Amino acid sequence: MAKLWQKDYDVNKETEKFTVGNDYVLDKALLPYDIYGSMAHAAMLKKIGILTANEFAGLKKELTHILKNTSFEIAPSDEDVHTAIENELTRKLSALGKKIHTARSRNDQVLLDTRLYTKDNLTKDNLLEIKQSVLELANALLEVAEKNKAIPFPGYTHTQKAMPSSVGLWAGAFAESLMDDVLQVSAAYQLNDQSPLGSAAGYGVPLLIDRQYVADLLGFEQSWEN
Repeated sequence: MAKLWQKDYDVNKETEKFTVGNDYVLDKALLPYDIYGSMAHAAMLKKIGILTANEFAGLKKELTHILKNTSFEIAPSDEDVHTAIENELTRKLSALGKKIHTARSRNDQVLLDTRLYTKDNLTKDNLLEIKQSVLELANALLEVAEKNKAIPFPGYTHTQKAMPSSVGLWAGAFAESLMDDVLQVSAAYQLNDQSPLGSAAGYGVPLLIDRQYVADLLGFEQSWEN
């Protein structure tokens, strides 16, 4: 089967092998998330009248079948999970298998799958444990800093001794840095908790899609603004 991006020329096989690598193997971990995203997107297309109730039911049935099929594989010719699923839907449902891609770009799917994967494997509870551990480490460093604030320690610049310093300042600097990390962890989760579906590679789509409806179905806090 020709690749979805296939043009009227051949790509150098060594170049293709280098750029694609083992993507089709690694993408197996994203399979359930791409299916969840496709189901939510299809539900939204039904809501706005792009898909009929019967079309949505057919797509949902086949997507569920893929999800439950433990032997489903992503072939090297598919290159990625998105193409593998769409090819399977097209084999089973003909043109309807491609219709599900209405108002959705590959960029949307890549971002969506990785964000869902991250949300599933790095929950708020996980982050609270990480932040608690970081704060405990920062507190331990502050105790070291307080106990050793009067002990001289050379400050280095470009691996050479420079300004006179102290062990306290040295340990305290690591505590300060860890506090910045706590803020970054929280910000990373908030940024990740936004549904990219519908941004369509940054330029949106000329259809009245309901992006927040999809975000709600997938458990995102909000939809991602372009």
